[in-house]
Amino acid sequence: MRSLLLALAFLLPTTALAEPIETRKIITALTGDFNGDGAPDLAMVVETEPSDPMDIHFFLRDKEHNYLKPVETVHEQIGGEWNGYDRPGYENSDTEPELTMLPNGSIKLYLPAPPIGSERTNQTLTIAYRNGTFVVAGFAYDSQDYLKENVASACDYNVLTGKGTSSKQQPDGSTKHKTVSAEGRIVAFKDWNSGDAFTACQE
Repeated sequence: MRSLLLALAFLLPTTALAEPIETRKIITALTGDFNGDGAPDLAMVVETEPSDPMDIHFFLRDKEHNYLKPVETVHEQIGGEWNGYDRPGYENSDTEPELTMLPNGSIKLYLPAPPIGSERTNQTLTIAYRNGTFVVAGFAYDSQDYLKENVASACDYNVLTGKGTSSKQQPDGSTKHKTVSAEGRIVAFKDWNSGDAFTACQE
């Protein structure tokens, strides 16, 4: 995987990079047609500084000139574990974000919970390219406390329409389901606040 990411980085012309990117700090990358023009685009999650959220760089293919053009960098919006690749004894992290291409051209961004405490909440964002910017089209999470019985909840809703479903485990072990009905919003990924999403999920 690392060798593939390095190859992708070297394929980018240096004049196309809006910001310098250290190849060793590229956590993951994804190619796909984000804007529906039939040409492959690129997204890369890049580490910043220890304990700080990560950046994501978006490139769209310029079909006329045949190169990847940087169109947006969203700073410090992605949680994850700093790995310190240049440190002795480096081991792979189990809390690295994951990118997946969806059939409709949207991007699935999975953010695993950091291994802190007994309560873990994994989040998933669906990112879509709309009117020249990347927006959050969907939000989902699943939460569980590994040291307590019957403490778990989940939610999945469409941010654009405000519609979705949520569930919460009850003390007796049963699960209570609710319909999420919030105001539909268009939120740029750079302006995303997960706290608003948890509120919409009736937490």
